[in-house]
Amino acid sequence: MRNILKTNLVLGVRSYVYPIYLLVALAYGLMLLAFPERYLPTMVPVFLLFEPGLVGFMFVGTEIFAEKKDGAIGALAVTPIDWRSYILAKTLLLSLLSIIGAVLIMAVGTRSLNGLPYVILGVFLVSIVYTLLGIAVSAKYRDLDDYFVPILGVLVVSLLPFAHYHGYLTSEVWKVLYLVPSYPGLYFFKAPFEEIATRTLVYSAAALLVWAGIAYQLAKIRFYKYAVEGLR
Repeated sequence: MRNILKTNLVLGVRSYVYPIYLLVALAYGLMLLAFPERYLPTMVPVFLLFEPGLVGFMFVGTEIFAEKKDGAIGALAVTPIDWRSYILAKTLLLSLLSIIGAVLIMAVGTRSLNGLPYVILGVFLVSIVYTLLGIAVSAKYRDLDDYFVPILGVLVVSLLPFAHYHGYLTSEVWKVLYLVPSYPGLYFFKAPFEEIATRTLVYSAAALLVWAGIAYQLAKIRFYKYAVEGLR
């Protein structure tokens, strides 16, 4: 596992994926400076979701496409390397990067680290879920063009909870959005700006852990089927 982590880190740096990831976080922080302070409780959670979740969802797919073309993933089928460790290594690295990105967004965009523990926990859990979902979905595709539609779909669905939370989607049918993993993450991202009950945060963490388990099973099955075995 240590060797896989080290190799993924080296490849991520050499391919500029991880540096760009952090530059995106810095850019989000700088963009927040353009908003008046009264808008930060609304905008910061949106940017925090983009950084750990959706950017991770896209970037892990980019990594997998590159490694498919290099033949690195195909080699997993004929080497003693555990491909499940490969999945976990990518998830762990991107989750740790997401924490660094979240700190950059908070430090630069709000000029404050109040409530940072809530943000770190939320970002870590949300990143795990979306990175694993990214592995599960991208495993079937071979380039970013095919992956664009899933990215767009995940983006739209993941942002709908923000509209529901702020009272724009009031119909009872929209309560289904509580099942979207970005919704429990939203409570952690809101915690630095408003009072969130401890019970709500505990339930949110539990929901994200359940989502992480589901996403891991999907990633494990689809990655082996489409990436390692090369089925279409």
